[in-house]
Amino acid sequence: MTVEHDAVIVGAGLGGLATASMLAQRGKRVLVIDRHNSPGGYATNFERKGFTFDVSLHSFDGVVAGSDSYRCVEACGVANKVEFLEHKNLYRYVSGDIDVTVTDKNLERYKGQLRELFPDEAKNINRLFDEAERMYRNTAGFLYSSLPFWARLITTPFLYHRLLRYENFTVDRFFSRFVRDERLKSMLAAQWTYYGLPPDRLAFGYFSYPFMDYLKNGGYSIKGGSQRLSDALTEVIQDHGGTVVLSSPVTQIHTAGNRVCGVSSRKTGRVDANTVISNVSPYAVKHLVGETRFPKKFLTKLESARLSTSAIQVYLGLDCTLAELGVPRDEYIIFVSNNPDLPSQYEAMMSGDITGETTSWSINLFSNVDPSLAPPGKSTLGIFSLIGSVDWHTLSKRAYRAKKQEMADMLIRKAETMIPGLSRHIEVCETGTPRTMTKFTANTFGSIYGFEQNLGQSGLFRRFPQRYPIRGLYQVGAWTFPGGGFIGALISARVLVDRYFGGVRCGLPERDHGQQVEDIYREAQS
Repeated sequence: MTVEHDAVIVGAGLGGLATASMLAQRGKRVLVIDRHNSPGGYATNFERKGFTFDVSLHSFDGVVAGSDSYRCVEACGVANKVEFLEHKNLYRYVSGDIDVTVTDKNLERYKGQLRELFPDEAKNINRLFDEAERMYRNTAGFLYSSLPFWARLITTPFLYHRLLRYENFTVDRFFSRFVRDERLKSMLAAQWTYYGLPPDRLAFGYFSYPFMDYLKNGGYSIKGGSQRLSDALTEVIQDHGGTVVLSSPVTQIHTAGNRVCGVSSRKTGRVDANTVISNVSPYAVKHLVGETRFPKKFLTKLESARLSTSAIQVYLGLDCTLAELGVPRDEYIIFVSNNPDLPSQYEAMMSGDITGETTSWSINLFSNVDPSLAPPGKSTLGIFSLIGSVDWHTLSKRAYRAKKQEMADMLIRKAETMIPGLSRHIEVCETGTPRTMTKFTANTFGSIYGFEQNLGQSGLFRRFPQRYPIRGLYQVGAWTFPGGGFIGALISARVLVDRYFGGVRCGLPERDHGQQVEDIYREAQS
């Protein structure tokens, strides 16, 4: 068998593109194959009547030069190819009589705002953030260490011990160690919908890094939309001898015995390779490889895994500027949450009931940060809510269109409570539903974050593994460690390359020390 590529990446989402870019820069011959006609997965744009809409990016945490997250961007080779636009304010949080604007990269001011609103918790607020900062440093230290990956695992109990201390903590449990006021805890978790679970279910280990990264290093948009990032990654791959093939659905991942040996797609035909990296759903991988090729234990675990939720987003192009509607120029994200009972909010969302005033939703004022997304004198925004995928995929076309319109109208009415007169200025309206997510990403039931980040499915050894039980077959992106989000996908790629492909020879030698290291890690927890 003549192997033309050192690695074939199935799926051109951020995780797949980032992996390919890192490998290509190390001299590996990579081939990326995707079913869509543009690279990026959720990191793409679409255009309507002169308006440009970013499909999914609400805020990219921490990508300021010199930060830990920026190092991921540099490792991908795109730091000088995209422009990150800083959000002047991180977000505005509205809940009943609380209306607070969190300024960008000003943690001390935010702590002061919290102490002013909850004076009885002042000392506890300081203690909470001191510990959250230590957890952030432990996590960043582990992820970006120059040590070989196996050495990081061995030294975790000594250098990064908070990763072990909080492995079984939800966000709510961590907050409750320090503060008691439920409204304060809800306010601290203002961005919870970005993670797909309420604080009482969400793993603190996953939440802790972006939580502090946003507050310390800020939130950002990509000038021209996230398609610019995906295109830049594609350029890096091609500049280093790699190939990206689009509009070419993969039809099979070939195996011989217990080893992967190639991939077939519509445009490429069969391509032989000893390494295949999936950036698509593990359920799709099961289908492409063939269920009988996997051990029963693996299949049982896969079928019992819990999917993350889906979402609905309304994209609006307006015939006026946001300033004409009274929106301040420095406002970008508004989180509205008039019910401090976040678990009940989540249950309502999962049942599809987001019509009342008791569930969280948010507005992203896209053109306030990047005016180039709209024609002169006009503007763009998005209205977002988590929603369960119940019924969306079984509706008839007629019923689906009616429900889609009903949900869009309802979210616009909600947004109009924050931006009076909004509905009179709508020139373009597009709505993405769980069915839309499934259509364009092939993610099961429109899951937007891969597997949900509960305690049983979060962390290095509880998250879906980056290596399959078939030799040479790997997983990257939202479905595996650490999880979803733009920075999550880039970190996933970096961890995969660091852990398994750190060698300099062609053939991509595996360098994981496997069970021995994992046993040491587990022993430290006992």
